[in-house]
Amino acid sequence: MNLFANLTNVLNSDVLSRIATYIDEPTEKTSKAVNGLVYTIVGGLMKRTTSEIGVNQLYNHIQKGRYDGTLTESLTTVLRDPALTNTIITQGNDVISHLLPAMKSSIGSMISGYAGIRNSSAISLLGLTTTIVLHVLGKQVKDQKLDADGLAASLFGERDAFVNAVPEDFMPQLVEKVGLHQVVAGLAMPARRSTAESSGRSTTTTTRPVISYEPADDSDSENETLTKWGVGALIAVALSVGGYYLYQNTQKYSNGEEEARDVTSVAADTIQTDTVARSLAVPKDSTAKAAPKSTVATAATSSAGLTPANPTGGLTQQMTPYLGNAALPKGRVFPLTGITFQPGSLSMAAASQATISELANILKTYPRLQVQLVGYANDAQGDLTNKSLSFKRVNQIKQQLMSSGIDFVRIDAIGRGTGVAKNDTSGIAKPTLRKIDLKVVVK
Repeated sequence: MNLFANLTNVLNSDVLSRIATYIDEPTEKTSKAVNGLVYTIVGGLMKRTTSEIGVNQLYNHIQKGRYDGTLTESLTTVLRDPALTNTIITQGNDVISHLLPAMKSSIGSMISGYAGIRNSSAISLLGLTTTIVLHVLGKQVKDQKLDADGLAASLFGERDAFVNAVPEDFMPQLVEKVGLHQVVAGLAMPARRSTAESSGRSTTTTTRPVISYEPADDSDSENETLTKWGVGALIAVALSVGGYYLYQNTQKYSNGEEEARDVTSVAADTIQTDTVARSLAVPKDSTAKAAPKSTVATAATSSAGLTPANPTGGLTQQMTPYLGNAALPKGRVFPLTGITFQPGSLSMAAASQATISELANILKTYPRLQVQLVGYANDAQGDLTNKSLSFKRVNQIKQQLMSSGIDFVRIDAIGRGTGVAKNDTSGIAKPTLRKIDLKVVVK
């Protein structure tokens, strides 16, 4: 299947004309902008699926968002309704913030300059085009019964067509803005997940050691029978001892560390996803006093019921034994107690830089490591919400890690506000949180 040919069929002249009318831009400029966004989104998704997190997120968004191609079959009709069109745009912009974090506004600016349209028009087109691209991909997943790995492989199968299709005057800025150097050069490959997927959720698989032995002498049937029974008993004992040992050594890490739901699922009431770095421009509270050292990570457990690692000792000292033991499952949470902020602001304590540098070194030492930074806040001031403040804080940490040379696809930034969901109807009082956790997603 040629992805770009299918997108060209969907984005026909009638559809582009209706889109141009909706955003109040010339049809020619609108067409140029949409084409540029198709290349940007497809290229960005290729890069995103070079990590295990990205592979899972793209597949989960397609499955849970019900992107199955139905929109493309009635796109012309949908675009006649401004309310439905706006819904599609909003949905697409929300998804692009998950799949291409910290890039939405920068992509909008790039397309605005490339096609000569308003920046607001470019952002609207980004949301609309994203939804259309995902429906085309989703139809492929449905028709070919692809799993997440198959989707990533199929997407990378379009690399040559992608390189040939992108206009020469657009390719340099696209490569630079989205970071597609390795994709274009043919050096990037889709990641293959190390876990089995079941209904969009990760389940760690345990590989048992292969036990080999010499067969018994075929001339003695009685000895053969005894040998088989004896070997079977030895195997059973070995597996029992090994299982017990593994259970005892993993209990202290896995007990209580399973999240109530997949970290890649989209839940608007609990997660605010990455946006562009310029959204970090929150005025600092110059009158605020220095925050006490215990400002962040004061709670013993997170709202998702995760048991954090022992906060005592340096981050490297805590994480190294865990990361170096392949038998221990992924998913462990480490509280970043060394990173603190002044109340209600993004003003980070000077001592926090040491922890960020330490985390950057850990990520460089373990190049397969992929993490999530999960922020909680209960000290927002003025018009800023706790969810927004918690997200902006962890995203600030992410930006610093990226400046240290860490690829953005290895770091997810999530803000959960106070940690108490707005739709919580349990009636059980829950403490609000103010802390930052690091969760290991891929070891």
